[in-house]
Amino acid sequence: PRRAILTAGLTIRPGAAGTPRMAPARGMGGLTLEQTSFIGRGREIAEIAQALGRTRLLTLTGPGGAGKTRLACEVAAGLGGRYPDGVHVAELASLSRPELVPHTVAAVLDVPIPGTEAAEAALARQLADRRLLLVLDNCEHLLDACARLTAEVLRGCPGVIVLATSREPLRVGGEVTWRTPSLALPDLRALPPLDRLAELESVRLFVERAHDAAPGFALDETTAPAVAEICVRLDGMPLALELAAARTSALAPSQIA
Repeated sequence: PRRAILTAGLTIRPGAAGTPRMAPARGMGGLTLEQTSFIGRGREIAEIAQALGRTRLLTLTGPGGAGKTRLACEVAAGLGGRYPDGVHVAELASLSRPELVPHTVAAVLDVPIPGTEAAEAALARQLADRRLLLVLDNCEHLLDACARLTAEVLRGCPGVIVLATSREPLRVGGEVTWRTPSLALPDLRALPPLDRLAELESVRLFVERAHDAAPGFALDETTAPAVAEICVRLDGMPLALELAAARTSALAPSQIA
């Protein structure tokens, strides 16, 4: 299971020499930051960061468990120095009412929404002069509400860039979608030597999480074939690999496979 060390909206502001500084921001949305390390994805992070320099709305898509949230947060953490008014992450997974979306985002941004006008328009008006990155995480169950808010912000706030995560695109004008790929997989027909197998992202993730669950676990000639099979059968999906690796405290890799 995911272990939260911060459950709140997240604001990332430039620190000394442009170094990102993370601080909790008041918010109704929740962002879960992991205690575990982030495995691989260097190429993907670079591609997304580059794409955010060319578009004002980028949506990371993919099935549940593909790692969209962690990827978006890694990108956001690395871009804290690019935006004078910081990077702000609104976690929407816990919301069930569409009308709460703009209020959740406003709380993360620490801006009030007066009750005399539409919430989306009121939020956009207060962000009109800001230069920031807004991450909308887990939009799939609130697509219409997220799309309305995003369209309003893009129209009225030229300095605001939106990075969204969703199983489906928001379908807002100007949106660029980026499909979150699976982690690199081994070839079961011709497994590489142990040192090269251990470098594959899916294998690295499973082995690290397995070691967390069972400190004596190691990738060796005995465990390697089963670990490779687990990675392939789970299609390199990060969440599935983490859940499988947690079982090494009670089962051998061959049993898990």
